[in-house]
Amino acid sequence: MTSLAQKRIPLWFLLSLCVSATAWLYVHQILIPWADAKDLQKSGLKAQMWDLYPRWVGARELLLNGRNPYGPEVSHEIQIGFYGHPVTPEEAAQHVDEQRFAYPLYVVFLMAPTIHADFATVQFWAPYVLGLFAGLTVLLSLGLLEWHLPWTTTAALVLFTLSSPQVIQGMRHQQLALVAACLLTSGAWCVHKGYLATAGVLLAFSTIKPQMALLPLLWFVLWVVGEWRARWRVLAGFGVTMTSLIGAAELLLPGWLGYFFAGMTAYRKYFPTTSLLRLLLGDTAGIVLSAVIVVCLLIFGWRSRKVAGDSRLFSFVVAAFLMATVLTFPLFTPFNQALLILPALLVLREWATLPRLSRRTFIAAFSWPWIASLVLLLWRPPLNPASRIPLLPALVASFVPLLLPLLLFTRGEIADVGAQRVTVS
Repeated sequence: MTSLAQKRIPLWFLLSLCVSATAWLYVHQILIPWADAKDLQKSGLKAQMWDLYPRWVGARELLLNGRNPYGPEVSHEIQIGFYGHPVTPEEAAQHVDEQRFAYPLYVVFLMAPTIHADFATVQFWAPYVLGLFAGLTVLLSLGLLEWHLPWTTTAALVLFTLSSPQVIQGMRHQQLALVAACLLTSGAWCVHKGYLATAGVLLAFSTIKPQMALLPLLWFVLWVVGEWRARWRVLAGFGVTMTSLIGAAELLLPGWLGYFFAGMTAYRKYFPTTSLLRLLLGDTAGIVLSAVIVVCLLIFGWRSRKVAGDSRLFSFVVAAFLMATVLTFPLFTPFNQALLILPALLVLREWATLPRLSRRTFIAAFSWPWIASLVLLLWRPPLNPASRIPLLPALVASFVPLLLPLLLFTRGEIADVGAQRVTVS
């Protein structure tokens, strides 16, 4: 049995190499040409940049020229970089993405090392750097789950992750969601290892994407309250770091919070987004169910607040809050599923407890993107901007946030997790 297991490990690594090559060939030979043709067809606009560009321009203009990155002048400069001209009122009426600087101002501190480089250089290296963050999230998640694997298996998991549609989209769109997911996982890993003040610092930086960070942060607050005298360093590190970030941003641009909230209001109009539950059930039912899930999760978090940071239950609760964030918050865009790296690995960690149907469902869902990519590469469909066929590999990705909680719910040893819960006084 041992020799057989040792032979299987390299096979998984070779399979991950094949899967990765297939996924990225599909992106460059099928998806990108189709997306470019679709952008040209839609209002004659073709985005020349990606999501990092507004952040880079805003940071450069603020730090080098003292200009307000939320202001219309900088917004017009960003739009010229994207579309060749500022977005017109007619285009805005068609809900064209206005590509404004829509992040908390302190994101400029993360972008500061790039402002002296030309954007072509930044754009070239950004996917590799973001891929490193995604790979680091895998490694930190394995550490958080206390799952010690051979290097070939670990490398295979990293390659499978980097070739998933969600992470590929994040890398291709140069999305800081991959950074925020890594920072949240890093904070949980530091708590797990006992580096509480460092955890607070990392969690503060994760708020560059507030909608991704809010619900997980509530769990860390509940956990600290559970044993305040032993855990206060988490909130201390978080509070000092947040105060420093907000204060430093205020020195750079007084009143920036008002500009930020005004920008977020505009963002919801020109780039409307929703949650998976609202999309499936409609606004009213989706909002009600989301609220129920959040309330139940907070109750579960409160009851689990005394659990040790290095316990199995702690990792499970972190994963639960991450899954609920993607389900209930307006994070339907697939790259936000970088938050699900830990929950997906938790499913694999609990593989022996899953019934056969759940295992087959997981394999089918996570194999689909690469099977569809291979079929498209062999078939080579005609380049038709009106066709949705090139998006087939991402078809199942939208339902992963719903799938993972259901799979975990079907585990045969749920009682094991509950048994680790500390009795609440």
